[in-house]
Amino acid sequence: MGGATKYDAIVIGGGPAGATLATRLAQQGRRALVVEREDFPRFHIGESLLPCSMPLLDALGVPPDLLRSKFLPKHAAEFVTGDGSLVRRYPFKDGVVSGPNSAFEVDRDEFDSILLQNAARAGATVRHATKVVDFDVRSDGVRVEARARDGSTQTFRAEVLVDASGHSSLVARRFGLREVDPNLKNFAVYSHYRGATRATGDAEGDISIVLAPRGWWWIIPLKNNRTSLGLVAPVATLAGERADTTYLERQIARTPYLAARVASAERIEPVRTVSNFSYRSSRMTGDRWLLVGDAAAFIDPVFSTGVYVGMRQGFLAAEVIDRALARQRFSRRAFRDYERWSRRALDVYRNFATGFYTPEFAEMMMHPSDTLQLRQAVTSLLAGYVVDHFGVNWRIALFRSLIRANKYWRLTPRLPGRREAAEAWRAGHGGASAPTQRRGQEGGPT
Repeated sequence: MGGATKYDAIVIGGGPAGATLATRLAQQGRRALVVEREDFPRFHIGESLLPCSMPLLDALGVPPDLLRSKFLPKHAAEFVTGDGSLVRRYPFKDGVVSGPNSAFEVDRDEFDSILLQNAARAGATVRHATKVVDFDVRSDGVRVEARARDGSTQTFRAEVLVDASGHSSLVARRFGLREVDPNLKNFAVYSHYRGATRATGDAEGDISIVLAPRGWWWIIPLKNNRTSLGLVAPVATLAGERADTTYLERQIARTPYLAARVASAERIEPVRTVSNFSYRSSRMTGDRWLLVGDAAAFIDPVFSTGVYVGMRQGFLAAEVIDRALARQRFSRRAFRDYERWSRRALDVYRNFATGFYTPEFAEMMMHPSDTLQLRQAVTSLLAGYVVDHFGVNWRIALFRSLIRANKYWRLTPRLPGRREAAEAWRAGHGGASAPTQRRGQEGGPT
C-alpha cells in the first residue's frame, strides 16, 4: 500500500455533482481529490440540461468548452399526446423568472468529461479508473483506500469525505440510508437513434415528453443527427414481460407519434433498461461526510432535474465544506444548510413528478391557464426555477390545487387513454392508487 496523501476533501465519483464540487473547492483554494472508478468518456443518459444550470456552468468556467462541442441549444419543452394530435410547447422565455432562456441537449459522455477536465484545470486532483475499495470516517479525519486498474492500491486521507458515486452510493449503502420511493416504482427502457425526424430552427433542440397510457416517453435531439429515446412507466405495467429490444420496438409501434418520428431512423446503441431507480437517503450528511447528486437521491427524470440538482448541491456542499474547514468543525451540524436545501428541492420536484403520472395532472399540463400567470409559472418550473423563487412557488401550489380539483370536476378537456388506463388499474387492484416509481442503478436516468 502506498503512502498516505492528505487532502481537504475526497470526492468519490467524477460525474456532474462530483466534478462541480471539486471545481468549486479548488476555486476556493482547497485541496480536492476526485476518485473516479471509470475512464471518461463513458456512456450515460440524462442528456437534457435546464436553463437554470447555465449560471452554474458560467461560474465553473466551462461555457467555451460547451460552445466548441456544438451541443444543440434547447429553447423549450413540449408535451405531446401519443397520437400526436395535441402538442403543448413551453418556451423558456415565457417564464415568470428572469434568467437564461435556453440550455443544451448534451452527449453525457462528452459533457461529463468537460466538467471533470475543468475540475483538473481548476486545481483538483483527478484519479481515473480507480475504484474505492474501503473507507473509514473517524473523529480525526477520513481515510479512503483505492485500487487502480493495474491492481496497485493507495490510501488517501482528508478532513471530509463526499460521496458523489451516483446510484452506487457507497456511503449510503454502507450506512443503510437508502429508501426506495414506494410511489415511484418505475422502469426505463431506452436507446439512441440516427435519422429520426425533428423540428427545425429554434425548436430543433426541444425535448419532447410524449404521453403514454401509464407513463411517458422522452425524445431528446442530439447533435450529429442522433436522438435519445426512452420509455418510463410503472414496473407493474410490464406484467412479467422483459423490457428488451422487442418490447421497446413494440411500444414504439403502438405510439403513432413516435413511430412516425423514427420510421426512417436507425438504432445505433444497445437497448438498455433500469428499474426501481427512484430513491432518497434518510440522511445526506453526517460527521465529516456528505452525499451529493444521485448518491443522495434520484427523482423521476420526467423534468430533467438530475444534473441541475447535482450541480447545485455541488455548489452548496463546497460552501459548507469551506466554512467547516475554516472553523475546523466537521460535525453533521456544520452541513445542515446543505441538507435543508437538498430536502426542500427534492420535495418540490418529487411532488411534481409523482403528480405527472395521474391523468388530471397531464390534462392540466396539456391545457394550461394564463390566469395569474400559471402557465408561465409551470414554464419556469420546467426551466428549473422553482426551489428559491416565491413567485413561482405560490403559483405552482395553486396549480397543484387545480389539478386536484380537476380529478373530480371537468376543469380541462379529458385525455381518454390516460383516464381509462388509470381507472382500469384501480379496478384491477381494489381501488388502490396507481403506482409510480423510484431507486437506482448505475447508468440510470439523470
